[in-house]
Amino acid sequence: MPREERRKSKTWGLPPGTPVYVGRQRTEEVGITVIDYNADTFDEKELTCAEDCVPFRDRPTVTWINVDGLHEIDVIEKVGKAFDLHPLILEDIANTSQRPKVEDYSNCLYVVLQMFSHHATPRAACAAWVPTTCSTP
Repeated sequence: MPREERRKSKTWGLPPGTPVYVGRQRTEEVGITVIDYNADTFDEKELTCAEDCVPFRDRPTVTWINVDGLHEIDVIEKVGKAFDLHPLILEDIANTSQRPKVEDYSNCLYVVLQMFSHHATPRAACAAWVPTTCSTP
């Protein structure tokens, strides 16, 4: 009787911390939005490349960097390098099937949660898993 062949993971055989996109096949362009704020100011910008995030790294404000298009691994790696993110965080970001969790790293708090967005239709909501990395003060 033949054995059932198991499907191998895309990350099978790779060292831990290797970012590999796991999720639905995507082809859209990557979009990067930065929301930078404090008690007195609010600034929202669309960026053209990951390197444009670097000036926000050392600001005393709160900065949220939203990357639409996690299928582009090089963008994840560039943002990760700019903010000195642990390789396991980058691997988790690329895996869109993560469950909600919180992990405390030495230089940041990594949070995966489900983000909701509102639609015009009453009682309609869209949920998406959002990996979030917050620097500790």
